[in-house]
Amino acid sequence: MAEFIGTFVFVFISAGSVLVNIFYGDVGIIGIAFATGMIISALMFSVSKLSGAHFNPAVTLALWLAQKIKGSLAFFYILAQISGGFAAAGVLLWIFGPDAREFSLGGPVLGVGVSTQAAVIIEALLTAILVFVYFAMTVSRNSSVSFSPIAVGAIYTISIFFAGSLTGGAINPAKALGTLVISESYSNLVIWVIGPATGSIFGIIYDFLFLRKGKK
Repeated sequence: MAEFIGTFVFVFISAGSVLVNIFYGDVGIIGIAFATGMIISALMFSVSKLSGAHFNPAVTLALWLAQKIKGSLAFFYILAQISGGFAAAGVLLWIFGPDAREFSLGGPVLGVGVSTQAAVIIEALLTAILVFVYFAMTVSRNSSVSFSPIAVGAIYTISIFFAGSLTGGAINPAKALGTLVISESYSNLVIWVIGPATGSIFGIIYDFLFLRKGKK
């Protein structure tokens, strides 16, 4: 339940801030980036002890690949996260109306002149960075729980600063699936599924390079 609620709130605020900027202005890329990063940090501070505060299928997948959580738990987490993303997108559609579909309900969009291949690589690299920070701050034995929400939130903020105009800097399939499917924007949906899924493989690399070697 914590993963459903957390992902719902994350998508609602992150995608919602995009729609507020489109329909009412005065938010801008800075506001969108900070709203996204700050809500993730707040949610992690709130429920990290309940569920681990993933709120992102890519993070859950990375933890499963690194054998930090069981497959059954990963399945239910991802199901809850995707469901939360869809629920948030549905509420945004109700609030902003049918016209919001034209803007993918605040979900990620492919920038002008950016190829599909480049977009997948961008999302994969940014997700790998997210996984690195998440593992370092929450999984590593030397992690500092008190600062982990701030560090993870910073990555989401930086991702939008860097890739907001390129891919949306989504690095979260739950956000992309909910907003793009409900807005019927299917054309480039694969970018925000394959990209983060590829980036999540870094969880295995981190586990091998830092966690397992650290035990020896």
